[in-house]
Amino acid sequence: MTSRNPYEVLGVPRDATVEDIKKAYRKLALEHHPDRNPGNRDSEERFKEITLAYEILSDPGKRARFDRYGTAEGVPDLSEFFGGFGLDDAIRAFMENFGFGGFRQGGGVTPRGDDIEMRVELELAEAALGASREIRVRRIEPCRDCGGTGADASAGYRTCDSCSGHGRVRTSRRTLLGTFTTVDSCGACRGSGRVAVSECRSCRGTGSRAADRTISVEIPAGISEGHVLRLRGQGNQPGGTLPGDLSVLVAGIDYAPFRRTGDDLVFDVVLSFPEAALGTKIEIPLPGGGRRELEIPPGTQPGDVIPIRGEGMGRLRGRGRGDLRVVVGVFVPRKLTGEEKKLLKSLAGSRNFRHGG
Repeated sequence: MTSRNPYEVLGVPRDATVEDIKKAYRKLALEHHPDRNPGNRDSEERFKEITLAYEILSDPGKRARFDRYGTAEGVPDLSEFFGGFGLDDAIRAFMENFGFGGFRQGGGVTPRGDDIEMRVELELAEAALGASREIRVRRIEPCRDCGGTGADASAGYRTCDSCSGHGRVRTSRRTLLGTFTTVDSCGACRGSGRVAVSECRSCRGTGSRAADRTISVEIPAGISEGHVLRLRGQGNQPGGTLPGDLSVLVAGIDYAPFRRTGDDLVFDVVLSFPEAALGTKIEIPLPGGGRRELEIPPGTQPGDVIPIRGEGMGRLRGRGRGDLRVVVGVFVPRKLTGEEKKLLKSLAGSRNFRHGG
């Protein structure tokens, strides 16, 4: 799928209203819908891109994140918002957006469990260098005792009355694209064609149980606040459904004692006047831990920047790392002793202590 700006995909300006965005999406989605372009892979990819762009811009939170981080210099891949967005996802979203439910022409769409959304706070080393973070998630999973069927297999089965044992139900529905003849899984028997005489005792017939899971999340180097990591298939999965996704929002990063500017980190140091004038050596903390000795050259001025190459943030969309930039300040004492004043006055007449001297 093309990695483009969603505003460009839908052909709308950044200040477009919700109604403008919906109108543009509707026109383009109908034009490139797979049922109007059977077997056309280019139309399928375009349809996915159009639907994904609408999913971003129609959601105030996702649109705000894109507006904040999707700059002209580095427009993010749309997949950063939704991971591997497939054709079934696009068709399901299209149907929901136009009020058609979960139908698709020519076959049923298996229900999908709800997504789980979580927030994480990262340490600087995790964001700068990348890391594996384990998070604890409580989610719905198929019951192990009945395999998600909700039935007590030992009690036997009977033919489903709703589908007469076929496991599928046929429905005709008029839509914007014409008449859809759909074949979907039977909801009463979940597509099996039969129903249990007795329900599973463990899950009381629901086919699902809650479980606590520890899931490993890979944090890419250079990640920033507002970034969403999407783990496909790690969300809720009630019995008889496909699993939803797990979305992990990076809510904050503790940059202290640094400041971040793009891929660079900034560290402020304050020297005494003698240190700045004569030069010195100081120790600087590193974002990955540890410290490095830094030589301050004689005659260093307030505001001078001394770069430490390759010790900044990892580059999320490139190789290597940014720099650690040390910004120098010079401390001017507010109070002086008589002897200190005398020494400074004796130096004040020197040409080297005069500005432009």
